[in-house]
This record gives sequence, C-alpha cells and structure tokens, in this order.
Amino acid sequence: MQLHIHDVVVINCEKSSVLNVPWSVVLIDILRRTIIENAMSKEKISDSVSVLLELIEVSIHCILYARKIYPEGIFELKKKYNVPVHVSIYPKLNSYINGTLNAVKSLLKFKKLCKLDVCFYNKMGVAVERFVFNIRNVELELNLLDFSNLRDPYLVKLEQMLRAFCLKLTVCDSLLKPLPSSCTFQIHIHTTETNSIEIQKDTEEFPLIPSEKKDTILTSPAVVPMRSIDCEHLNLEIYAEEGNKDEDPDLFTPSPLL
Repeated sequence: MQLHIHDVVVINCEKSSVLNVPWSVVLIDILRRTIIENAMSKEKISDSVSVLLELIEVSIHCILYARKIYPEGIFELKKKYNVPVHVSIYPKLNSYINGTLNAVKSLLKFKKLCKLDVCFYNKMGVAVERFVFNIRNVELELNLLDFSNLRDPYLVKLEQMLRAFCLKLTVCDSLLKPLPSSCTFQIHIHTTETNSIEIQKDTEEFPLIPSEKKDTILTSPAVVPMRSIDCEHLNLEIYAEEGNKDEDPDLFTPSPLL
C-alpha cells in the first residue's frame, strides 16, 4: 500500500487563512508538579499549551489509525493518559505531524489559533470528511496566588477529561461511514493571514503554502459530535463532519459488512 505524505499548504480567505503544514510530550503528572511548585513560590505559569499540543498530537494519531487510511503495521500501541492508543512509527508521517505542531505552538503562544482540522480526500481530491478541533480558549497564565480557589488545582479533572477524549477517538470509526479506498489527508490550521506571515520564521523547514478554496469545502456535511473539554486551563471541542451519502453516492464505498 502506498503511503501518501502531503506538502505544506496555506489557504488565504477574506479575513482568515487555513494552513496545511507538512509530537512535544509533557506528561500530566509533570504539569501537575510544576503547577504545585510554582503555586508555592507564588508565580504565574501555564503549561496549557504543552498539554493541548500533546492532546492534538495523540488525537491525530488516533484518528489516522481509526480511519484506516494507512496499514496497521505502521502503528504501535502506547499508553497516553492511561489509555492504550495507536501511534505512528512511520518517520515521514511523524515529520508531517511534528511540523504541524510546531506551527500550532507558535500560534497558541499568541492566542491566534482559531481551529485545526484533519481533512480526508477521496482519490479524486474531493474532501469527504474532516475532524475539527474548535479551540475556544487556552489559558496562557494561571494566577496561582490563590491556589486554594482553583477549580482543579491538582489537574485530576483535566486528566479525566483527556482520558475520556482519547477513548472517544479510539471508537470514532463506529460513529462514521467508511471512507473510500485510496484516501489521503491534510491537516488544516485556521488563523489570520497576518499571523501566518508572522510565524514563518518558526516554520522555515515546513513552509506554509496557500490552499485552494476547493480543498476546504465539504459538500452537505453531517456533524457528528465527539467530545469537549471545559476547564480553567483549556476549552475546546472536537467534532467530525462527513459528506452526505444520499446526495453524492460516490463519496463513500459501502461497507462489506452491510
């Protein structure tokens, strides 16, 4: 089976752009200890960006495995948030994901990331499905002077949310129609055109290239909610959009089980 790796792409819109770009591992217990230590010294910190980056990274791997566009042999089983997940060991694919996260990190630091999506295309290059990460808020600074009033000071609830998030993605294939054969995918980063220019120095190895409008259009999508995270550190949701089989029967191939 041929493995498809895409170039880096950027889409220019009227007031915003969607970036397609060609994993940073911060464990929850490390984040928890860091928050406690800084609280005791009455400092302001935030590792929410690192937590979100790891979550996006793990999610992308889970989605690619669940949607079966790559051979199972390029994935290995690992534990994240005490949940077994499949992670790619294919270097070129991982390089593409790492390049994406590098651009995402730069945008998150300035709170300039609107959303991110993983979009699947059929062999004709038509978008048939996407997973959307709608990022409402990432708290860059947590005021820990009043540590006792934090809603989740030891990040117990956050860790539970991350675990539930990953568990949902591992079964997402049961919620969606099967993808066509020979599918490819791209990762889109949504931000303003100005911000895409400002982070170019951080993405020199993976230049940002404008995408065409047709690459972001999904015909008559049906929305399938996945999971949301709402805490004082992070506020985001993920949902899937898939093409309407009734309106375009060629979008999907029938499942052999049907």
